[in-house]
Amino acid sequence: MAVVTDSKAGAAQHLGSSSPSGRLGWVLPSLVLALFALKPLGPVKDPDAYWHVVAGEHLVQTGQFVLDDPFGAAADKVWILNQWVPEVLMHWVHAAYGLPGVAWLLCLGSLLVGVAVYAACGRRSSALVSAVVLAVTFVALSGSLSPRPQLVTFALAAATTSTWILTREDGRARWWLVPLTWLWACSHGMWFIGPVLGGVVVLGMFLERRLSLGEAARLAVVPALSVGVAALTPVGPRLFTSPFQVGGVTGMISEWQPPHLTDPGLAAALLLVVVVVVDQVVRRSEEWTIALLTVVALLLAVTWSRTTGLAAVVLAPLAAMAIQRVTRQAVPDVPRRERVAVLVSGVASLVLAGLVAPAAAASPGIGPNGLDAALDRLPAGTVVCNDQTDGGWLMLRHPGLRPTMDTRVELYTVERIRAYLVFVAGEPGWQDYAVQVGCTYAALPADAPVVAAMRAAGQWTMVEQSGGYLVLELTH
Repeated sequence: MAVVTDSKAGAAQHLGSSSPSGRLGWVLPSLVLALFALKPLGPVKDPDAYWHVVAGEHLVQTGQFVLDDPFGAAADKVWILNQWVPEVLMHWVHAAYGLPGVAWLLCLGSLLVGVAVYAACGRRSSALVSAVVLAVTFVALSGSLSPRPQLVTFALAAATTSTWILTREDGRARWWLVPLTWLWACSHGMWFIGPVLGGVVVLGMFLERRLSLGEAARLAVVPALSVGVAALTPVGPRLFTSPFQVGGVTGMISEWQPPHLTDPGLAAALLLVVVVVVDQVVRRSEEWTIALLTVVALLLAVTWSRTTGLAAVVLAPLAAMAIQRVTRQAVPDVPRRERVAVLVSGVASLVLAGLVAPAAAASPGIGPNGLDAALDRLPAGTVVCNDQTDGGWLMLRHPGLRPTMDTRVELYTVERIRAYLVFVAGEPGWQDYAVQVGCTYAALPADAPVVAAMRAAGQWTMVEQSGGYLVLELTH
C-alpha cells in the first residue's frame, strides 16, 4: 500500500472537509460506537453469564483451574477454567453491583469490541467508510454481544488482524503479540485464532514474494511462540485439549450449527466478503494475504453460527481498504475532532448505561424468579431436575442446590445429553434420567412436555407455581 505523504493527506483532508460527507462524516463513528455500548443493555438473558460469574467466584475462593464440577449433579467430565480472566472480573463486578453491574460490563465489553474494529478500519479508511463498515460489523455481531468471554476474542481478533496487516506493509515483527496471546489464552477458548491469523499472513507475504523463505521462517516465530506461551497459562498444557471436550456434542448445540441463510448476521458478514472479493477481482490483484484472510473469514462465517461475528471482525479492515480504494482518495489522518467525538461518545454511553442499568437489569432475564422463596426452602444439596437454560441461574441464585443440566455442555457426555433431551420432551423412558441423576425436586417451565408426564405418573406433586414455572417434588 502506498504511503500517504503529508501533501496528499492534506489534500485529502481538504477535499473531505469541503464535501457533505467530510463535514458530517467525522461524527458517524462515534454514533455507531454508542450503538455498540447501549444496544446490549437490559436484563441478563444469556444462560452462560450466570455460571461464568460462579466460575470466577469459585476460582477466587479455591485457586482451582482444573476440577471436578462442584455445582451440578450430573457432570461427567472435569471442568477446565480456561476463561478465568473475564470470569474473575465478572465475579468482582457482580459482587459489588449485582446483575446491573454485569449488564454494564457487557456494555463496556461491547464498546471495546467496537473501538477495536473502528481502530482497525480507521487506519485504512475515512471516517465515513469506517462508520459504514463498523455498522455492518455490528449487525454481524449483534447475535453474539452477550456477557461472555467471547467478547475478548472479538476485540483481540480485530487488533490482531490490524496488526498483522501492518506487518505485511512494513515487514516488522510485532513481538508484543506473544504476551497478548497469553492473555487471550487466559480469557477465551478461541485464542488460537490469533496465531492462525499470523500464520496466514506470513504465508501470504511469502506467496506475494514480500519475504524470502528465511525471512518468512523468522517472522513465523511470532505465531509459533504465541502458541507456545499458551501452555504457560495456569491451566497448563491441558489448554490445548480443552476445546476437544465439546467436540463430541457440537451436533447438539445450536450455536455450533451452520447459520441459517436468513440470519442477518450471516448476510452482513457475507456482504463484507463480497466487498473484498469484488475489489480483488476488479483490480485483478494477486494479494495472497488478502485472499487467504478472506477464505479464513468465509469459513468462519458459514461453518458455525458462533463464529459468524468473528468473521466480520476479521473482514472489517479488509473491507474498509476495499471501499476506500473505490473513493480514489488517500486515507486522511484521523482528525482531532473525530477522536474527541469517539471519546465523548464512549464515556457518555457508559455513564448513561450505568445510570440505566440498575432499573433495566435489576431482575434476571431468565429463570424461575418467582419461585426463589420455594427454592430457598429446599435443603442444601438437593438435586433439582431443571431446564438446561436455567442451570447457570440456579448455580448463582441458589448455590446450595445441585442442578442436573446447564449450558456447560463440555462437561456432559453425549449419552447424558440425549437422556436429558428425552426427559424434557417427556418421551418414553424419561423416568430413567430422573433416576440416574437422583433428582428429588424439579424446577421446570410449566409448559415443558415432561411436566404433564410427571404429574400424570402420580409420583410428582406440585409445590408452587409462578411466572410460567413450577416446582415439583418426588413423593413416591
